Amino acid sequence: MVSDSPTTILPKLRPVHSFDLWGVVAHQHILGQRKIELYEKFSRKDNVAEEIIQRTIKDYIDMLDGQSWATGTRKSDIIDAIDAPTFAAGIYPDYTSAFIDDALKVMTDIFTAEEDVMIYTSKPASGLAQQLGGVLGKKIADVCFSHKHHPDAFKAVYQQQLGRGRRMVSHTADELPELIAAKKSGLFHPKGLIYINRNHSNSSEQVKKEGITRYVDDLRTVEYTSIAKKTSPTGRPQDKGHIFL
Repeated sequence: MVSDSPTTILPKLRPVHSFDLWGVVAHQHILGQRKIELYEKFSRKDNVAEEIIQRTIKDYIDMLDGQSWATGTRKSDIIDAIDAPTFAAGIYPDYTSAFIDDALKVMTDIFTAEEDVMIYTSKPASGLAQQLGGVLGKKIADVCFSHKHHPDAFKAVYQQQLGRGRRMVSHTADELPELIAAKKSGLFHPKGLIYINRNHSNSSEQVKKEGITRYVDDLRTVEYTSIAKKTSPTGRPQDKGHIFL
């Protein structure tokens, strides 16, 4: 039996808000266009067949646009294909040219409230922590990555953050599959899962049909610092006194 009575755990755990990177914190089409240009340059230099180049680019653009077939389990392979020649050349993204204003503003508000920010993305993001910290003027808590289409991925990173003295209280994304996985993990209060409509790939009706109740066009409309108060001392979500298992 799980108790929802107060414990001494809560004061020791610092609330941390998790944000997807591409399309949430950084403009995906700005960064994506640069990736496409570099991919074309190095692939043609390596004599890759034009058919393969064009198919790889099309798949990548579909992913950037939020096409359903290109998200979830397919996403990782699509990213690997576009990144391979560029990363082999030792070239990595400059995120500072593409940070989105509303994301930076809410992160600053979170820091002001003495809560933390982390990035949870699908792939390693070399240099991101330093670049984002430089713009914000404060170091972010963590940059984590995994295949986020499965609830166990969220459970693993949640446990990781607990081990570092932090309690994940929200996750923000512009793709539905990862928010569905986060919901199925049972770790978040309903108000802690936020869909940001960056690419118009899903309507509010579609998102809410999947049980994701927060659908916004601007992150500044989300009161992030109120979300931490909506979780139980054990870190399990609660609503009207009932524990979500």
